[in-house]
Amino acid sequence: MLAQIGYYRLSAYTYPFRKLLAPGAPEESPVQFRQAEFMPGYSIDHALSLYVFDHSLRMLCLDALKIVEVALRARVAYVLGKRDPFGYLERGALDEDTCRNHAPNGAEGDMFEYWMRCYADQQARATSEDFVRHYVHKYGGRLPVWVAVEVLDFGAITRLYSLLKREDQNEISRGWGVANARQLHSWLLTLGNVRNLCAHHSRLWNKNLTYAIGRFNPRIVGPDLRHISDFDRPKKLYAALAILAYLVTQIDPTTNWPRTLKTKVARKFPAIPGLSPETEMGFPSGWTEQPLWNYEPVKRDG
Repeated sequence: MLAQIGYYRLSAYTYPFRKLLAPGAPEESPVQFRQAEFMPGYSIDHALSLYVFDHSLRMLCLDALKIVEVALRARVAYVLGKRDPFGYLERGALDEDTCRNHAPNGAEGDMFEYWMRCYADQQARATSEDFVRHYVHKYGGRLPVWVAVEVLDFGAITRLYSLLKREDQNEISRGWGVANARQLHSWLLTLGNVRNLCAHHSRLWNKNLTYAIGRFNPRIVGPDLRHISDFDRPKKLYAALAILAYLVTQIDPTTNWPRTLKTKVARKFPAIPGLSPETEMGFPSGWTEQPLWNYEPVKRDG
């Protein structure tokens, strides 16, 4: 199996087990440089077991992220479509103040102009799709929002959500058990970060995420998620997984995903000295007893 994976693909998983650089390295260095040699008690097998665990964790996360992504497309299309079938192309159907904000990362124009460029790029990538060609040739190229959302990736549909009028955002967020639309947007950015790591087969298990899960008022969510409202390791994976589990249960009450995740982490994390979900992934003490991870799915009819 090691030959199939390749050492360099596995190297990120060996890092926790390699010896620190020999004495003489600059003491002021902020980085703990590592040697190629393993510390006593560790071997390539430990790295391999982490790799296998991480792969299965990414696949499990993608299952839940797919539910969130598809549901977000559907809800944005429904809520915005009621206002204007082409509202994603019209400033007047979106939040004017947000649209006037400066484009990110030094890009030209305001947020609406940035969004229009983003959408044009996404549609251009989908021009070979039959449903896109049908609407382009029959209706002059303007796709109604319930069609347009199908060409958007997770990042783009999250950006469109951020441009919606506040009442439209609230309709979506409250339907997902989050009484603060801006907070949901922040969490979608974090989940987008997780999705990108999973989709690109990057290391996930002990990653420090780009977007931290900041403190929030516990009253904006249901009881199952309130235990992370003042989480003290905001860039570790646990908080993002908790939010993902909570949103999935709100979208699909029949899901068993939280219990599956609990089994994966609690029982399948490799038995490696000095490493645990608590120390490396930010899982809090006693997390398996939290109601979120013991969610009872609603039984399907029939």
